[in-house]
This record gives sequence, C-alpha cells and structure tokens, in this order.
Amino acid sequence: MNPWGSAIKMTKHTFADFDKLSRWIDSKSVSRWSEVEPRFIKAVEKFDAEFASGVQTAGSYKAKARYFNDFVIQVLQNWSRMDVVGPVHRDSQLFDKIDIDICFPGDGIPKVGAEVKALGTPAHAGNKWKPRAARSDLHKRVREVAFTSTDLKAAYARPVAIKTFQSWIDRTDPAYFSFWAVRVEDKSDFETVRSILVGLRNYCNGVGAVIYEPVPNAETIRYRVKKVPELTMDKALRSMAQHMT
Repeated sequence: MNPWGSAIKMTKHTFADFDKLSRWIDSKSVSRWSEVEPRFIKAVEKFDAEFASGVQTAGSYKAKARYFNDFVIQVLQNWSRMDVVGPVHRDSQLFDKIDIDICFPGDGIPKVGAEVKALGTPAHAGNKWKPRAARSDLHKRVREVAFTSTDLKAAYARPVAIKTFQSWIDRTDPAYFSFWAVRVEDKSDFETVRSILVGLRNYCNGVGAVIYEPVPNAETIRYRVKKVPELTMDKALRSMAQHMT
C-alpha cells in the first residue's frame, strides 16, 4: 500500500479495469507513468468500447477524466514520497475560490498545483454516431488551464518586477502544471492538439500528455499512443515533484 496516504476523492461512477489499475499502482508503488501507460490504454480501450455500445453512459464517461486524475496523483505521490491532494479549492485573484485538480501541500499556501483534462470520444449515439475530435473542446479547456495558472499565481505571488511573461510564469509560485489524456481522431486532430499543448507551456511550468489514436480497421476499439517528446508525462511529473521539495 502507498505509505504516504491518499486524499483522492473517489468517483461516483466506477469501472472495474480502472479500479484494478489503481490498485496495481498502489500495491507496486509505481512511480513512472511509462509503466502505467500500457495498462491505462488497455483500460481505455475497453471503457470506450462499452461507451460506444451504450453500456457506459455520458455521466460515467466523465469519470474517465477523474480516474486519470487519480492515476496522476498516485504516480506523483509514489515518485515524490509526499502527500498530494485533489481536487481542492484555493484562493483566486479574480474569484473567491478556484478549483484545482491536484495540489501540494494539502493545507495552507499551495506550492504546486495541476490541472487534469481528458478529451475526445469514439462514435456514439449521443453524437449521432460520429466521433468527437479532441480539437472540438481543446480551445476551451486550454483557456481554462492558462487562466487558472495565471490566476493562481496572481493570488499568491509577491509583488515583483516582471521582465517577461515567461520568466514570471517560470519563477512565480505556485508552480502550475497540466496533464492531458487525449483521444485524437486523425492526423489533423493530432497536429492541432500537439501544437496547442506545446504552446500551453508558455502559461504552465510543465505540460504532460498521453495522446492516442484509433488503430485503423481494428475489429473492436484499439488505440496506439502517439509519442510527443515535448509532452512526455514522466518529464512533467518529475518537474512537478522537484517543485514540491
């Protein structure tokens, strides 16, 4: 079992393969996303197949992002050997409070925060039997992350001279990261997602993503991972863990 505890808030909807993966990460104290990723993709394949066939509902599909959030927290905790909480509410410069998916430390002024997103769906009845490309929701979600990063920093940062916006993002606490699980439909969808997420680094201290696409002509839903060196999950997780020390 994870010796550092867990503040993960369980999802209302459950899925056996995701629950099994969570237990495996916990029991083995897995500290690298690269070890989790193949099992995660297999679980997503089965989950998406059930969603496409109507076994999983739109409500339960939203739980996929929550599970992904939980897996990131587990790996981060195992890597850093520190307690991480999420989701939580923290101070906002514009609003009273703002939601943060992952936060360290659990109490007081945050030192590091992160946001977790999942985009893209296979063809299903709710979308007139058409897949929903990741780029359909990408701009809105990226704006949410960019705003939260700057808003959170503005709420807690000390007054400083700003030489460049990028230097302010990189040097101002709380550090802020984002992690993405993205199903892309085709090459165009992939290139859009890759370009925008790489650009999001201008607003975050780090961005990690697992991007996967359908395997053509497969008899059932099958995915293959699209490698993007600039968006490596383990690199972003390692950087986040370093900010926690």
